[in-house]
Amino acid sequence: MSDTSAPSFRTKVADWLSGFNEPVRFLLIAATCVIVGALLFWLFNQVFYFYVTKSYVDEIADAYDLNRGFTGALLWATFPAVVVLAGLSFSFSKRRRWTGYGGLLVLIIGHSLLIGAASKNFTRGGDAVRCYVLTRNNVKVLNRVRIDPETGLECRPLTPVMQEKIALYQKGDRPTRLTASNPTFFSAISGEPVVWYWKDASGTIELFDLMGYHPQTGEELKPVTRQIVSEWQSQAAKVVKRAPTKIDPNAYAFYDAVSGKPQVWYWRSDADEYEFYDGPGFQPRTGEPLQAITREAIANWRRSVAAAAANKKAEQERAEQEQRAEQARKDQEAKAQAELEQQARQAAAEAERERLQAANDCDRLAANPTDRRRTSEGVSFDMLKGQADSAYDACTRAVQMFPDELRYQYELGRAAQFKDRKQAFDIFTKLVAARYPAAFDNLGGIYLYDRKDVGNAIRLFTTGASLEDADSMVSLADLVDRGLYGQQDPYRTKWTLLNKAAQLNHQGAQRAVTEEKSRMDNTAAQQEQQREAAQNAAAVFGTILGGMRR
Repeated sequence: MSDTSAPSFRTKVADWLSGFNEPVRFLLIAATCVIVGALLFWLFNQVFYFYVTKSYVDEIADAYDLNRGFTGALLWATFPAVVVLAGLSFSFSKRRRWTGYGGLLVLIIGHSLLIGAASKNFTRGGDAVRCYVLTRNNVKVLNRVRIDPETGLECRPLTPVMQEKIALYQKGDRPTRLTASNPTFFSAISGEPVVWYWKDASGTIELFDLMGYHPQTGEELKPVTRQIVSEWQSQAAKVVKRAPTKIDPNAYAFYDAVSGKPQVWYWRSDADEYEFYDGPGFQPRTGEPLQAITREAIANWRRSVAAAAANKKAEQERAEQEQRAEQARKDQEAKAQAELEQQARQAAAEAERERLQAANDCDRLAANPTDRRRTSEGVSFDMLKGQADSAYDACTRAVQMFPDELRYQYELGRAAQFKDRKQAFDIFTKLVAARYPAAFDNLGGIYLYDRKDVGNAIRLFTTGASLEDADSMVSLADLVDRGLYGQQDPYRTKWTLLNKAAQLNHQGAQRAVTEEKSRMDNTAAQQEQQREAAQNAAAVFGTILGGMRR
């Protein structure tokens, strides 16, 4: 189909061009060639820019180990920048050309800096790129395997195992003597030695867990080899096995005085507690291997002892301080409790004083002089009338504070006769039911004068008189005078009641009895005088008669 269409297309083009003269046909063909060439050149440039950008991004991704997704994103983000900046570099405008040159220069410099800033320890093939030089105080890490120009020491390859050990060394860890019976000598991953050794003049081998220098001799430790491991195992097999004995480090020499070798082994717990033994072996409770003593271990132990003593002292001081604070708190609480108790006692004393004051005021203002249960002189009914308000208030408080004391109820009833006759009637009724003697006269008076009930009044007066209430006796005597009581022998009944009331110190009865006795004495004297006058008259009359006879 293409074979038939191509001639047809060329025929059409030829026919189309034949319509032009020769110069125009040449110009059209030339213009077409230029356009096609420019298009091909532009496509070539874009492909070139794409591969340049891809190479640029691949190097950065390889240096920083970027993932494929981020690498692709970085590629498509950088490619437009390269195209734009390259296009500006070919611009006819000088300012735009310099902008393009500057942008490309920034990309090139940034690419170089990013590649240079990437720090790799190993190549893709696993070879060490960096190396280390061990000094007494630190570890130097160089970027290429060679001789250190400052120290002249060999810069050893920085392997993964050594990278971990160097990190420990840089943190401040130093080699510690190994006392385990079967330590791990080589890395199970890389086969590198993970134990270092030192051999003295006699051929005795000491093992350490980190590179560095021997703590006694200062010689640099060396990584173990299979030959050294074999020699150490032969050496360890000759040591007589026995259970180590726990010793007191304060009474035992840490080192042999002749050889300087350690003769003490120790175990250290996570809580920084130390136990010391006289030989190698294992801690009996945990099964952990004992460590040969070192100066650093001795210093750490002494620091722990000093810290424990300081902690104990601080704990003791804290306990004493807490005890003092607790004692102060208790003293304060005791003081506060004492103050509360004192306040309570004062409040109770004040309340008692108010109770007694109310009781005393009630007795002083409203007591009945004839009440046999009174505790004060008492006031007459007429005097009570003038102070009824004060007596009523005082006795109301006294009854509230002493609800079981009938005397205060009676005195409140007396005062209430001037304030509330119904309240007085109710009070006296309850007191009569309780057989309070003095209340019978007051309740009888209310029945007699307020309710005009003579029968109930006489009944109450009579009962009160039987309970030796002087007022009831006087009230009955008054009823005798009025002809309401004692009709058979009124005189004897009256004076019997008054004499009994007078004996009970009823002042009115005493006055009445005294007056009656005085009246009776006067009557008797008059009768004696009359008798003597009659006798004298009879004598005179007899004398006259005798003279007449003579």
